Amino acid sequence: MVFKEKVGVTSVKLALAMFAGTFCAVSYAQETNENVQKVEITGSNIKRISIENISPVTTFTREQIARSGATSVLDIIRHLTAAGGNSGEFASSSSFRNGATSVSLRGLPTLVLLNGNRLPNSGSDSYSGVTSVDLNSIPLAAIERIDVLKDGASAIYGTDAVGGVINFIMKKDYQGFDVDTSYGKTTYNDGDIAKFSVSGGFGDRAKSNFNVTYGASFEQAKAIHGVDRPWANKTDFTSMPGGLFQGGVYGAKGTDPGTLSTGGSQRMPDPECSASHVKPYPDAPEWFAAPNRNACMYAQAESQDLAHPYTRYSGAATANYDISATTSLFANLFYNHYDARIIGSPAWIQNADRSSVLTVAANNPFNTYGKTVKIRRLFPAAEGGTGTNVDTTWLVGGMKTQIGDWDLTATIGHSSEDGNTRVYGSFMHDKLQQYVTQGLFNPFGGNHNSAQVINDLTADQYTNTKTKTDFAKLVGSTEFGQLPGGKIGAAVGAEYKRESLAYDPSQAWRDGAIGIYSTLKGINGSESLGAVFGELNLPILTNLEAQAAVRYDRYQLAGNTTNPKVGLRWTPTQTLMIRTSYSTGFRAPTLSQRFNEGRGGFANVRDPKRCVLGDVYFDASCNGSALSLITGTKTLKPETSNQFNLGFVFEPVKDLSFGMTFWSIKWKDKIDNLDNDTVLAGEDGAFKSSVSRYDVTPEDQAAYNSLTAAQRTALGPLVGRLKQLSVGFINRSEVSTSGIDVDASYKLKTANYGNFTLSGDATYTIKYDQSLLPSDPLINCANNMGCEAGQYGNPVLLAKLGLNWEKDVWSASTGVNFTSHYHVDRTPSATINRYYDLYNKGYMIPSMTTVDASVSYAGFKNLVLRFGANNLFNRDPAFDPSSNVGYDNSYGDPRGRYVYAAASYHFN
Repeated sequence: MVFKEKVGVTSVKLALAMFAGTFCAVSYAQETNENVQKVEITGSNIKRISIENISPVTTFTREQIARSGATSVLDIIRHLTAAGGNSGEFASSSSFRNGATSVSLRGLPTLVLLNGNRLPNSGSDSYSGVTSVDLNSIPLAAIERIDVLKDGASAIYGTDAVGGVINFIMKKDYQGFDVDTSYGKTTYNDGDIAKFSVSGGFGDRAKSNFNVTYGASFEQAKAIHGVDRPWANKTDFTSMPGGLFQGGVYGAKGTDPGTLSTGGSQRMPDPECSASHVKPYPDAPEWFAAPNRNACMYAQAESQDLAHPYTRYSGAATANYDISATTSLFANLFYNHYDARIIGSPAWIQNADRSSVLTVAANNPFNTYGKTVKIRRLFPAAEGGTGTNVDTTWLVGGMKTQIGDWDLTATIGHSSEDGNTRVYGSFMHDKLQQYVTQGLFNPFGGNHNSAQVINDLTADQYTNTKTKTDFAKLVGSTEFGQLPGGKIGAAVGAEYKRESLAYDPSQAWRDGAIGIYSTLKGINGSESLGAVFGELNLPILTNLEAQAAVRYDRYQLAGNTTNPKVGLRWTPTQTLMIRTSYSTGFRAPTLSQRFNEGRGGFANVRDPKRCVLGDVYFDASCNGSALSLITGTKTLKPETSNQFNLGFVFEPVKDLSFGMTFWSIKWKDKIDNLDNDTVLAGEDGAFKSSVSRYDVTPEDQAAYNSLTAAQRTALGPLVGRLKQLSVGFINRSEVSTSGIDVDASYKLKTANYGNFTLSGDATYTIKYDQSLLPSDPLINCANNMGCEAGQYGNPVLLAKLGLNWEKDVWSASTGVNFTSHYHVDRTPSATINRYYDLYNKGYMIPSMTTVDASVSYAGFKNLVLRFGANNLFNRDPAFDPSSNVGYDNSYGDPRGRYVYAAASYHFN
């Protein structure tokens, strides 16, 4: 097969080895006449005969998804080498997003579309205010194909398209009725996932001028408990490279006895602690165990699900009605319900001023020790963690028509997400302290309190969220003029969008009355934008094509931004295609980053106005605690980016192709919250209003007077203890990343043994550097944590290799998935490097290789049966010494071998 001239070439679709060896078919457009229908493609507003644009697009077809054994959209994204990672799927209940998942191509903002239109952002944001589409809201059963554009596309789509675009395409124009079902579980006999879906369509547009395509699905997953994975359910990881003692001395469940202290560094288990949990207290620098003191110690896995249970049901419909040969109406409706339960420990109990653990006075009726006792324990609630319910609705309608030489599409849409997240196992802080003081709450032992007492103290902790997006868009495309390579393609358009976010926590949470969870105030804001855009497709020569696009966006608060894109595609020979593009991009500040009324908790801070190292009194301020609240900033400006791609596709012989793309992206003015150190350093200047303190006490004054004159001079005038810090958002940091994508595919057809396809793709990250401030070096990451390529959570190489076989009614697939090793966490506050310096000793999270396999049979009429196994050889996730469950949940998969069976039946 050779590259044709008029419409250029299509790049090789990246091999989908993660889809059990399936590959994205190489599909080159042939010379066509003017009667061939032109189609819209992801990454361009211009309709064209070729299915490829100048920018590379990877497509996952429905058949490839089925062969992969993927049970969700997350399974697809997890094995996309340009994204990688688990998208937050295995995050614990301490994750602020509470079950919401996201995707980030190249580690950068990524736009998620449904049928080319925006979905609502999740109301569940990250701690830093970043919001994105929750991938849990997209049921796989409703999807016909997935397009992944691995190039900046703000000139086409606007905000968020910095790392690229993922476009989920729903089924349409279908006739018939299908039933699909699948069931799978791990070979540990857990993690069951059952799915059932129906889909169909009626109406022949060629005969009846209309079609309605519909679908509905139900899916339910069971949990994987941490205690059921031997590699996670332990407190002693010292047999592993770099492993330490990891565990909790407060308990795993609310009814667990904790650890006591009657003074100084002394520790002892509560007398009711079971013998199996009495272990040496692992306190740095004795993290390998302190035989002179013991604790009631629990494995973190005893209180944590490695994969959480969920239920999802959804419905979707697409309708098209042809008014005439040139005019049609369309409508898309989509609804998804998702609820999940993320198990975790109840909250631990603080002392009255929240500065340390619970302190029980010597005269307390439950204190039998005759002296003050400090208790490390959890609130004795029946359960902890979070529960989330989310409903997503998406409705889009419009008209397509032709006026003269113009193809026009007018679209209006509305989408919303309504969510509720409830926190379990929390308590009213002041009320519990009163109950302790009055002898109404017994903090010792497992739980010797009545159900009424626990109910009285339990906090009503929840938040309701609602996001809405309304938009209207008009796009027109046409051809005009004549260049040596053909007619010029053009598109112009305009768009209006309005987004809103409401975040309504319970009153107790707003007031900071809940133990540990200090303050979470509301968010209520909206912003509108208007945009105009244009695009040209220029066939300069028969073998040289150019793209030029520009988009102007004007935001109600963020101001305006203009983003161009230019690209070239050149076929110097019939077997070689070269393409390149350059564009700018942006991400508008999120509504959370603008309108957040305040959220935060108690943070470890060094108070420069009170810290005197080694002093009996003031040394505590060198590593003290203060309430730190993040608040929104309405004056934020958009983040900006520059993207460059250069690549080629080479097909030396028929059925053999090889492609490579170099990419480089700079992401500037990245929005981050101010850090506490910066705010404290500017207390006498720009951040004076951001710092509040308690009044100076007589004890403060006495200790200050006892300092030397030099020490008092170094401190300056005496001030009170820190009370609260307000740290807003600013445009402050920068990311520079580059890498190489490689893909290859070879087809072999045999007369007797069927057809084989060998395919592979890989992403190699050359660098991923970040600075906190523009003047900082490009490796100065938050908390001095490594973030460049090869550092913690950022493997250099992600690769897939697959083999697919087809013969008659049989087919089989295998896929190999590889994640390269990367450095351990180098955060100085992490025990592993504060005391043992594992980072500088060269410790690595080991590389990981898993194998997937599946086989299908279509020998029965209208029926396809499929059986498969993911992680066929049951590999445990790579060991992470900084994790208290033994693995990095950003990249490791805790499930083990997962086996499944599926059936699809088509009714004629």
